Amino acid sequence: LSFMEAAKGCEKEVSLEGKRKKIKIPAGVDDGSVVQFPDFYLTVDVKPDKTFRREGLDVYVEKEISFSQAVLGAIIEVPALEGNIGLKVRPGTQPGTMVRLGGKGIKNPRGSGQGDEYIRLKVTVPSRLSRRQKEILEEFEEN
Repeated sequence: LSFMEAAKGCEKEVSLEGKRKKIKIPAGVDDGSVVQFPDFYLTVDVKPDKTFRREGLDVYVEKEISFSQAVLGAIIEVPALEGNIGLKVRPGTQPGTMVRLGGKGIKNPRGSGQGDEYIRLKVTVPSRLSRRQKEILEEFEEN
């Protein structure tokens, strides 16, 4: 299964003893989970995702922001299980800051509750500056 299929649940067709069957995979299953059906057990194999990493019911994402977004603050788009959402980056955000989005993680397949989404902000530092940008930063450093 893909990460999203496991997170959201899906319907799949399987072949069992020469017969095709449609099965429903419940939302929130994890890699290695065993799902019981009336006449068989299925061990779930979830492929890693490029964007999301899972720990229990929590989901982790890394998001790059620019130096100026970190210093001045901004509203950025971040990926979430239900699609992209806006996130307010506070002025003065430090590299590696972790932001928690409550209830935006994986739904508990065994009952109620839902995990959280954590976004680690990675500040990218410009490798080249214009003369004006350099002057502004030098002036900033002096004050």
